[in-house]
Amino acid sequence: MYRTLFILTLMIKFILPSNGQDNRPQTEAELAEWTISKVQRIVASTDDVLAEEEPILDTLATEQGLRILKLWMDGDKALKLAVSEPAGKGEAPGQSTFYFSDDEMFYASQPFAKFIFIHGKLEYWLDNQWEPTPASPELLDAREAFLYEEVNKYLGWIYRGGGDE
Repeated sequence: MYRTLFILTLMIKFILPSNGQDNRPQTEAELAEWTISKVQRIVASTDDVLAEEEPILDTLATEQGLRILKLWMDGDKALKLAVSEPAGKGEAPGQSTFYFSDDEMFYASQPFAKFIFIHGKLEYWLDNQWEPTPASPELLDAREAFLYEEVNKYLGWIYRGGGDE
């Protein structure tokens, strides 16, 4: 319960101006910078809180290789899901991470990109340095569908008991 309250507090801070003044972004670039900055702080704070918690662990065999799934929950609500990404020949293994607030994904990170969702819709595609990557609405929609398909597959596996079956 305390983790949900903590994350809700972070989300409220995300929406409201921090100094009480009306310092809302005026341009699309300012809005992107402001949103990215807030999400960075929320993700870092969430990681700090969850660092002391033990996740639910599971494994999932896929065509690409074995994935290790780690899920942090608060009651029956997912907070964070980390999924190992099998390495290609000569590559270091990576990780995809998904963050949730009230069962809604608001951020996803993959080995070579980051994604910010607002009200369940993919709004920002970022590179590894948190810089926006130009993407057409069709490309954003396709990546959004892919990310939801992935996260639903992994959560479904864990919720059904995955490797315990």
